[in-house]
Amino acid sequence: MIKTKITEMFGIRYLIVDLLKKAGVNLFHKVGSVRHALHAQEAGYDGVYAAGIEEGGHPLNDDVTTMVLTAKMVETLSIPVVTTGGIANGKTMAAALMLGAEGVMMASRFIATQECEVHENIKKEVVARQEHHTTLICKSINLQGRALKNELVVKVLEAESRNGGLQEIIPLISGERTKTAWTTGDVNIAPMMVGQSIGLIHDVPTCAELLTGMMEEAEKCVKDVNERIKAA
Repeated sequence: MIKTKITEMFGIRYLIVDLLKKAGVNLFHKVGSVRHALHAQEAGYDGVYAAGIEEGGHPLNDDVTTMVLTAKMVETLSIPVVTTGGIANGKTMAAALMLGAEGVMMASRFIATQECEVHENIKKEVVARQEHHTTLICKSINLQGRALKNELVVKVLEAESRNGGLQEIIPLISGERTKTAWTTGDVNIAPMMVGQSIGLIHDVPTCAELLTGMMEEAEKCVKDVNERIKAA
């Protein structure tokens, strides 16, 4: 019975992918392992996001870094790979491109932009914090997530240490808490799911300024590396 249900589920998934592709939709899947990326390729996805353990949100519990994951996916897959997790400036984007990625995706970095519709306290907190100010939570309930260290996250970790289980932990990580935090600017009442890239965030530019600056920095990095290689 279980095997039949799983077969039906995957059959529906393949059908949905087929319908979307026939409609001209480009499909990318965020994955944290090569085995999942291979399945996405087999299912017909147009590309994948290589999401390393550095990312905010819910990195796969394989705990593979973005650098290793990107390089391994590029050498294994025949579809485009986009790097996410630990990307916040032109240097990290250049590094991803050097590893063979077609591009990068960012989330935490865009929180600290002028256009982002969150409370100013949240933006200030992201700029003030460093790369070691995040931690992994919810591993005990198979829902691993990377969040900013704050009062709420301490409560989650304490609950996990005493095997609190779903009933105790789920109310602490509810979406309503996060929604309230984004609105009120209280950074201690919700799990703020940001990545280690916050250590590279130092200002709150416009999105245009951010992207233009990243491109200029990435181009300079690539040029500098080429010159160093020629001089070696």
